[in-house]
Amino acid sequence: MERGIYFDGWYPNEYCTHPSMPPRRLTMVDDIAEMGGTMLVWAGLGGGSISLPYLEEEAFGHIPARFRQHGYVNDSEFVAHAKDRNIDLFGIIFEAQAWEFPAEVVDGEVLAQNKVRGVAPESTIGLREFSTDTGPSSWKPFRHYFPEGLVNSDGEQVVDLWEEVVSRDLEGNPLRAHWVEIDDKKQVCYLADRNNPVWREYLKAVIRIQIDAGAPGIQLDETDVPLLALRYGGCFCKDCVKGLRAYIKTLPETPEELAGVDLDTFDYREWLLAQGFKAGTAPQALPLYEHYSRFQQFEIAKTFREMASYVKEYAAEVGKTVRVAGNFYDCAPYYDAMVDHVDVLVTEMRETRYQQPWYYRHGVGLSRGKPLVAVENPYGGVTEDLLRQIQLGKGRDLFRLSIYEASAMGANMSLPYGSWLGTEVKDSYWVPKELAVEVGQFLVSIDEVTSNVSKHQTAVIYSVASIARDTIDSDQFSDDGRWFEPVKARDARPASYWQTVEHLSRSARVFDTIVLPDEELRATDVTDAQLATYSTVVVPDAWNISAGQHALLVNFLNAGGRVVVNGAYATELAPEVAAEVLEHAGTVIVDGFEKIAAETPQEVLGDLGEKAAASVHVLADGGTALHLVNFDYVDESDLIVSRPDFTVGLRTEESFTSAVFFEPGAEPVTLPVTVTDGVASVTLPVFNAYAIVRFN
Repeated sequence: MERGIYFDGWYPNEYCTHPSMPPRRLTMVDDIAEMGGTMLVWAGLGGGSISLPYLEEEAFGHIPARFRQHGYVNDSEFVAHAKDRNIDLFGIIFEAQAWEFPAEVVDGEVLAQNKVRGVAPESTIGLREFSTDTGPSSWKPFRHYFPEGLVNSDGEQVVDLWEEVVSRDLEGNPLRAHWVEIDDKKQVCYLADRNNPVWREYLKAVIRIQIDAGAPGIQLDETDVPLLALRYGGCFCKDCVKGLRAYIKTLPETPEELAGVDLDTFDYREWLLAQGFKAGTAPQALPLYEHYSRFQQFEIAKTFREMASYVKEYAAEVGKTVRVAGNFYDCAPYYDAMVDHVDVLVTEMRETRYQQPWYYRHGVGLSRGKPLVAVENPYGGVTEDLLRQIQLGKGRDLFRLSIYEASAMGANMSLPYGSWLGTEVKDSYWVPKELAVEVGQFLVSIDEVTSNVSKHQTAVIYSVASIARDTIDSDQFSDDGRWFEPVKARDARPASYWQTVEHLSRSARVFDTIVLPDEELRATDVTDAQLATYSTVVVPDAWNISAGQHALLVNFLNAGGRVVVNGAYATELAPEVAAEVLEHAGTVIVDGFEKIAAETPQEVLGDLGEKAAASVHVLADGGTALHLVNFDYVDESDLIVSRPDFTVGLRTEESFTSAVFFEPGAEPVTLPVTVTDGVASVTLPVFNAYAIVRFN
């Protein structure tokens, strides 16, 4: 199992300032090793969003003797020292960020940057100065990196890189990545557009420098750009307009709104403006929105594949092996087509809560056997509250739970190391070192009894084509109408997947998520043999499944399986075809997600209730480990409620005779197991926050 560290390293009592992380020190490597970390995310080499020479200074810059005295190193040196301790630093590439910072520069020397001092006339430093060769004297010229310059999709030489690559609203105004800008600091971060070929070429140069600096991994952040521009109303830059035109021309039928329009010259932005639409309009209210959002789903998959492939290609060219990670925000459905192109999935939650095991079970399913490393989100969740409690000497059990929960579900929750608290809070997320070491070392100790492979009888279908638009049209970033008045899409469809998995988890059911992809983006890889390992398949609002995916369910039913359907099913297929599932003797139709658990097997027996969750891991040696996590936290005592003499049973066909019990803060204990009527039961001396039962 990977053990991630959210390694921003931002300073306490200071704003977190993207994209360049604070300088690194050798003692940090010691800290990470003590915490048991194996990979560092959001970890360094981030300055390419300012300029390439700035990134080279991060990677290879001279460190003065005064700073050497205190163990400071440049990023390439830090990468090497971390690698010597079997810790992989993933260079971070901010794909949506194009920066300009306030600065004070005299005779080419930077006297202040980001934090001005009043010692010289104020100017700016960033991508514009880089591309116009007006930056600091230490910066190499633009054509050192791009000898032929960069040419945009109109065939023009790029003069101002910053203005070239920005996403634009309906009226042509630049969009800004406000979530990383600190108010009143005169920072400007344009929302860059990966549909722009100029930006992709620039990002490839960032990749080359990071790999040359020795990074064993590259983490692509903001991997849904420019689909994410929908939070601001959508991007209408020249490359998005051109791309939509090309996409519409591939449709089997021209949309009726475009009857009589010359598609060879169609300009979506100008077409909307001519009808009176303005910036600040909800994109779902725009004509052709369903085609626009669909086009962007295709584009983010295509351009992400290009960037991830380039990492591998350049690494091979220079004789290195480099892993790729992508930040697949909230494990959203439109990332499914990208999973095959990464080695590790990193996910930034939309909302971090004190109990959400179903989120990890979903993420493990989406990951399809690859490691899943999560990080907390400072917006819309409990992270700031938890930090404040920890700073007051409280909340330690809550912190432990936040890490153990992911492990129990077959994933990893990164340990914080000065991690991001957004731009509104003047602080960063640290916990006392001994607490981080305690939790991290326990994860090390249970590595052999932890797995992302599970052994459950219930599968829940995650139909990407059925849920993607519902996700895209939702308030994914907790904007609460900040940028436009939300409206419901004309073709909105119901979705009950998330309610289903939360309901199952709170009902003490264990389950796997099975992804049925959008087959226009990725071929279905689920097989009859895979489904045959389950006794029950739950199908929540899978209204848009393909004929082949439907056939998988029919075959499962015909082989004796049980299907539980809630909501719409296969409405895009002929009614008589959908009836092969809906009217099958093995199908149960329920009229609400809250009735699903009663129709699924209860594999883990015991007094779990709503405040506990379980998962059954298949170990590398073929063994079985039951993981249990206890969410029964009491504010008054600031502790998890301890459950002494806790008896738990696992339905199994195995003849187990003993088990090894693991819990934090204690040595493993061997316990007797009794098997009665196919249930292997064991009584734990105590069930605190986290318990693991390795059956023998």
